[in-house]
This record gives sequence, C-alpha cells and structure tokens, in this order.
Amino acid sequence: MWKNTASALVGSARRMFMAEVVELLGWGGQRYVEKTFGWDRETIRKGQQERDAGEPALDGRCRSGRKKAEEHCPRLLDDIVDILDTTGQTDPTFRSTRIYTPITAREVRRRLLEQKGYTDSPLIGERSLRTKLNMLGYRPQRIRKCKPHKRLPETDAIFEEIHRVNAQADEQPGVLRLSLDTKATVKVGPFSRGGKSRCPQPACDHDFDSKCTLTPFGILLPKQAKSYLWFAQGKVTADFMVDRLEELWKTFAPEGRPHT
Repeated sequence: MWKNTASALVGSARRMFMAEVVELLGWGGQRYVEKTFGWDRETIRKGQQERDAGEPALDGRCRSGRKKAEEHCPRLLDDIVDILDTTGQTDPTFRSTRIYTPITAREVRRRLLEQKGYTDSPLIGERSLRTKLNMLGYRPQRIRKCKPHKRLPETDAIFEEIHRVNAQADEQPGVLRLSLDTKATVKVGPFSRGGKSRCPQPACDHDFDSKCTLTPFGILLPKQAKSYLWFAQGKVTADFMVDRLEELWKTFAPEGRPHT
C-alpha cells in the first residue's frame, strides 16, 4: 500500500511538472510538447487539474497490489513475538542490541499452526516469515550442528585406567595427587576485552601497548578440593613450577609425614 501510494505521488509530481512546462510555452504548448517530447495530452490535462486543485489525484492504482499478511491475520506479529520471547537471545559479545533466536522460520510456522490455531490457507510461507522476523528485530542464524565423535573402546580403556590409578593414589597415605595447568596469557592494561566483560570498568577508546603480560598457573588438589593460583610475567617455565611446589610443599604434607 505504501509503495503504491509513493509511486502515485511521484507520478503526480511528474504530471504537474509537465503542466508547468506547457503553461510556460503558452498557446499551442500541448501540441508542441506532444511532437517534441512525445508527452500525452491526457496526462498533461490531468497534471493541470492537479495543479489547479493543489493536491494529487490518487486513482485506484494506489489501492492495488497484494496486502500485507498483518491485514489478513491481525494477531500474526503478536503471535510471532509470543513464540520467540522464550527463545530469543542477545548478542553473546554484547556489541549490539540485536536479538537472536535459535529456531528457524520453518519452526516458527510449525508452532503457529500447532499452538496458535492457524491454517495453511491464510498463513504466509517461510520466506515471508523470515522477513517478518527481521522486521521485528530477530536474527535467525544458520549454524552447523556438531556431530558427536564415536566412542572408541581404546578411549574408554584409557579413562578406566586413569580412574583406577587415581583411586589407588588417593587410598595411599604417603601419596598426594595434584594437577598442574597453565592458561592463556593475559595482557594487563585498560583494554575493552572485546566487549565481553560484564563489569562496568573504564577502558580506553583505543587499545595501546600492554603494561605487561601475565600467564596464569594453578595447582589443584582434587581430593582436598583446594586450588592455588599464581601469575608469571612471560612464559611459565619448569623452574617456575618447581619453585611454586617448594613454596607449598610444607602445607601439602601433614607434620611428620612427608609426601612423595
């Protein structure tokens, strides 16, 4: 409807322009522009009438065309929002205010048929539903589903052996089981962190050189449910790990009972 109305207004402006040109030419102007430019006299007369009336003459063309689905189904948009409210997700990077939905337009159409009582005759297709979703601010994204790897007998045997050795180590009084691990390096500075931080910390508008680079290093005691964390400038070397173990060795072992 709006597209047809805009087209009619543009045509009216063109006709009134033609009428102004004929008016400037004076007597015989209509015949002259008809021979020179190929303008139709009926169109020129219609433009003169619109110019004298001061408003465009909208004919039946502005009412032609296919109506929107909302006119056939007044509650269509509300029903779509009702379906997507429980599945909509914000941008995980928090860089925009867009809303993402994990379901497809086909799934939305199926739920409209099953949950909202629609029938196939007045309901629009999947392509039109995608347009409605974009208009409402939802962004359905195509993703490739992860295929689970097949379980191998060798893998199960490896984990069974690990669990057996861990349980045997926990039962021995002179053995302490621990886990060592390092994580990705962290640059220290007023960085925006790519917009993923949920804490309102001030950051620079541009990323400059970092003050230093820290590497997290941790020791976990699974049986005692205790963990210890350090940060090393640069890479974590074997000497750094041994020094940290020496710092905590006395706290690991009870008095009078050294651990192996």
